[in-house]
Amino acid sequence: MNFCSHCGQPVKKVLLAGDSHPRFQCNGCSRVHYQNPKVLVSCYATWGNKVLWMRRGIEPCVGKWTAPSGFVEEGESLEQAAARELFEETCARVDPQQMQLHMVGNLVRMNQIYMVFRAPLLSPEFSTTEEASEVRLFAADEFPIEDFAFPEVADNVQLFYRDLQRNRFGIYMGTLENGKNTIRVVGRED
Repeated sequence: MNFCSHCGQPVKKVLLAGDSHPRFQCNGCSRVHYQNPKVLVSCYATWGNKVLWMRRGIEPCVGKWTAPSGFVEEGESLEQAAARELFEETCARVDPQQMQLHMVGNLVRMNQIYMVFRAPLLSPEFSTTEEASEVRLFAADEFPIEDFAFPEVADNVQLFYRDLQRNRFGIYMGTLENGKNTIRVVGRED
């Protein structure tokens, strides 16, 4: 950040009294600008024992496989955002009210909170978009994990496929840092 979004004057990073993190403060109007993590949502959309994946058509990681994901917009719930991103990127549809929480993850390096849901596809209809050069359903033994766009969440993908094969789902929480993931179960389906 270089300039205040309120008055346009330059900002500087300072440690304010009683705060634990340096913040951007305006040199002109003294407004403090907090920078907090963004909320990233994703939906593991299923059809039987398969999960819908997309090959990225845009950067970052163009050509690699990932789950349809994106950021929550103002005025929408987490589930609505995950369903919207799924549709925008793959033209696939799920019912946001059928979504179940799969994981809450901290992507510290990217300054993001990662909320992953699961939901059955309403039908096995999907297509490519500007953001997805290929869209496919993969069973666990078919998924090209070696060609996955974001290695920090690969453990989460494997957990989900394990749960899908067992048809018994957990709710997980963790910190996802490539090579140093810590994931724990915080709940189980009865």
